[in-house]
Amino acid sequence: MKSSGSTHFDQLRDYLANDTYLCHELEFALRLNVERVNPSDRANRFGSGAAVEWIIASTAFAAGILTVPAGHNADGFDLMDMRKAAEGLWSVKNTTKRSDFRLSNGMGGAGRGFSHPLLLLSPALPGLVYADPSHHYELLEKCKSTPDATIMPFRVALEHANAHPECVAKCAVPENEGMGQYDPWMDYVGSLLEPARFPKLSKLFAEASPAQRSVSDELTRLAQLRDAGSIDEATFIRFVNRL
Repeated sequence: MKSSGSTHFDQLRDYLANDTYLCHELEFALRLNVERVNPSDRANRFGSGAAVEWIIASTAFAAGILTVPAGHNADGFDLMDMRKAAEGLWSVKNTTKRSDFRLSNGMGGAGRGFSHPLLLLSPALPGLVYADPSHHYELLEKCKSTPDATIMPFRVALEHANAHPECVAKCAVPENEGMGQYDPWMDYVGSLLEPARFPKLSKLFAEASPAQRSVSDELTRLAQLRDAGSIDEATFIRFVNRL
């Protein structure tokens, strides 16, 4: 297969094609992300998108594309440096349905536009799709500028993927079925409002947390349930063994 124009993407594409386990882990991680956090919620969209960027960066690291100066066996390297390195390879644009890709935002304009390499993800695309404005010139004129953004129509992305199989790293990207209930911002605010610094504001989160029981407390409670006839001896023993 000929080159996509990026040796790094070529390496990722070929690695995923030959390493079934890494490909399955990538697919499972993307699915777990969309099942846990619903990106249709505007408050969660950026957090979910950032998670996809980290998943792609982790995949590139596992494939040997992203490396640290001291090598893969080094401990304690700066993850933010790794993210900057990933951003230097491509910008990840993710959608969990068949929809257009918003490439950049602007204040009273279209922003930077299609000015750097992209990695496009959608359940309606055949995999991770690479697009580079310095290599795929035909895409530049097909992107649309709106008053506040630069848009690549989904049709254009799909046509590019079909016309350039060398730009496709095959994997299944999950569709958003709207099942995600997890709110990452709630956990963040809960950690922010620590009781020592915010004794009043933290009450909401402290009182919503389940009471932490010791093993001896649980054993006493189970014995009381058994003695009261609420559970039989076999159930009591099973619960004790589980504890």
